[in-house]
Amino acid sequence: MATPGWMPSTDTERRLYEATVRGDGDGQVAAIAGEDLYLAAPQPGQDPLPVYDDPAVGGKCIPVLTRGMLPPWQPQQLFDRVSLEELAQDWPNDKWRLAVDPGTPCAAYLAATPAHRAGWLRIRAQVGVRPGGLLVTHFGGPLHGPVAQGLACGAPLAVHHSVPWNELGTAFLDPATDAGTLREQWSVADPVGWQQRLEQLLAGRFAPADAEAALRARADRRTADGDAADAAPHLPELVARYEERFRADGLLPAGGAVVSVVALDLAHAVALVRWGLGARLCAPPQAEQAVQRAGARAAEVYGSWEEFAAGYALGRVLAFDNGWFGAAYAETVHLHRVLTQDPSSPWRGLPFA
Repeated sequence: MATPGWMPSTDTERRLYEATVRGDGDGQVAAIAGEDLYLAAPQPGQDPLPVYDDPAVGGKCIPVLTRGMLPPWQPQQLFDRVSLEELAQDWPNDKWRLAVDPGTPCAAYLAATPAHRAGWLRIRAQVGVRPGGLLVTHFGGPLHGPVAQGLACGAPLAVHHSVPWNELGTAFLDPATDAGTLREQWSVADPVGWQQRLEQLLAGRFAPADAEAALRARADRRTADGDAADAAPHLPELVARYEERFRADGLLPAGGAVVSVVALDLAHAVALVRWGLGARLCAPPQAEQAVQRAGARAAEVYGSWEEFAAGYALGRVLAFDNGWFGAAYAETVHLHRVLTQDPSSPWRGLPFA
């Protein structure tokens, strides 16, 4: 039965809700088959699986949540990320059911006999794994204002992982993965280290220094004398090559130029905030303040989302492509086009400052 006035958090919950309303069991499985699902991590002394008796089905269930139905951030409430495939392969009791988003309008209760679990795997093979590079909006997250503008600076990394761009919540991917990313990629293992790295990113300390200096010098000369032809002093050759290719591929307009590559650090600063929340190295008030600082810093350097987008793209290819024009370049172009062309993108709908 449809629930008037209820709005799904993301497209995943919408698909699940629609399948539930029409009584389509295979459609329910298909809605979650390629998605991340979240299983409550046990507290010390608790059973490893949160099995409970659900009156909706009159039996025992193992509850999982879709991404959009995760509860608000709590310091001790953690979730493990699982796939339907993993659940099908490791299911502990044929009489139990899988309760997806129980107690919500999109709740689905899936029988888990061997035959049913074989059906999960069959549909999973048909649907495939959720790809990267998707723009996702959480309709319960910030959509306007300074926090949304700050989060929009981190949208490229959210799109890369196909997670909601506008979320400061329980996890970026999952607590263990978020903590591992901070530790392995950023050498961050505690709140003090997290704060230090955040300050470095907000200050643009990781941006390629030679490229940044040349771009800033050119931008200053443009501002001073307005003569674009006389305003291109000694750019690094690789930067010039990328700008030329950007113009050909539509990342810059004809005659356009990149202002700064600090957007790469600002995008990573927002991601660092979200990873820190997931790893419980910071709390939501601190996180909100940090992403607002990222947005304010972006407004000091750039004049539009278009300028920010080009700066991020150049910073990313200088860091990860190094003149190859290979897979990292193609991925950067994809991220740019998603965020500059999709009508639902924050870079299209949000004011820059």
